[in-house]
Amino acid sequence: MELTTDAILRKLKDEGLKFTGKRQETVDFFVRNKDRYLSAKAVHEYVKEKFPSVSFDTIYRTLTTLLEHGIIEHMEFSDDAAKYRLKCHEEHHHHLVCLQCGATIPLNECPMDGIGDKIQNFKVMNHRFEVYGYCEHCLPA
Repeated sequence: MELTTDAILRKLKDEGLKFTGKRQETVDFFVRNKDRYLSAKAVHEYVKEKFPSVSFDTIYRTLTTLLEHGIIEHMEFSDDAAKYRLKCHEEHHHHLVCLQCGATIPLNECPMDGIGDKIQNFKVMNHRFEVYGYCEHCLPA
C-alpha cells in the first residue's frame, strides 16, 4: 500500500467509507509521523487544531475504522496506553521502539527463527516482539 494521504483515502473510499475532513486530518497525521507510535490524545490534539469541536469519541471511532481496514496498527505500551502507527509493512516484522518519542525502527530479523525449534509441547499461533529503548536523538545524557 502506498503511504500517502491520498492513496489511503482512495483505499478507504474503494472499501465503501465516506470521506470526511476529520478522517483526512487523522490519516495525514499518521502519514506525517509514519515512523512513530501516536497516542489517541496526540491525534485528537492535532485534529482539534483544524476542527475545534471534534470529540474524543470521533477520534476513537476513526482509529477503530483505520485499524479494521489495516491502515494503522496498535501496541499496548507499559504505561497501559494504546498507541497507534501507520502500518509500515505487509510482511512479518518487528520494531525497535523509542520510549521517549515513539520512533520506530523496523527489525529485519525475527527472533522466533532462532527459538522456534526449541519450543516443545506448545503450538505458537502468533507472536509479537518489540525492543524498547531510546533512539539516537533521545538518549539520556
